[in-house]
Amino acid sequence: MRANIIIHSISGNLYLIANTFAEKLRQRGIDARIYRVSDPDLHLAANEKTEAIEYYEEITALPEATTEKLNSADIIILGTPSRFGMPTAEMKAFIDSTWQMYLKEVLKGKKFYAYSSSTVGYEDGLRAVAGLYKWAEMMKLSPVPYEPYVHIESEMMPQRPSDMIDTVAERLSEMATLPDLGF
Repeated sequence: MRANIIIHSISGNLYLIANTFAEKLRQRGIDARIYRVSDPDLHLAANEKTEAIEYYEEITALPEATTEKLNSADIIILGTPSRFGMPTAEMKAFIDSTWQMYLKEVLKGKKFYAYSSSTVGYEDGLRAVAGLYKWAEMMKLSPVPYEPYVHIESEMMPQRPSDMIDTVAERLSEMATLPDLGF
């Protein structure tokens, strides 16, 4: 079984969460891989925020996500920052590239999970995740029956994911490996 985790990480938090998810999935025997969506302006964020530069090289070293990466996965996990309660433009551009996959229903039945980060609050992050779940519904993906994770950030200082993310990742990996329950 293969899980492809596709992220748009600017400050590194979504990248760190993806690494934790991948680690827990691998412990359950799943081939978990991390990809990034295209962001030609990521270097600008790295120059503006000191916390963004910390993981810039690791994030840009990730392979870029493609529709083929979606198709090669049994489990698809998307992570996006929230911008005005929506996925970022970069994540939206990526999911917009899946139109032909939608028409052909090639992702039908694959498992899906989404998570986000937000500087505005939990509800803002949930709205961004809801957009990803709406896409998943249109693609006829099967949501993993586990609540979306929202990482709350601060504009004033970096707030890296706490040890609690290990518990979230463990539970997600457990739920992701269950047989499809028809959700």
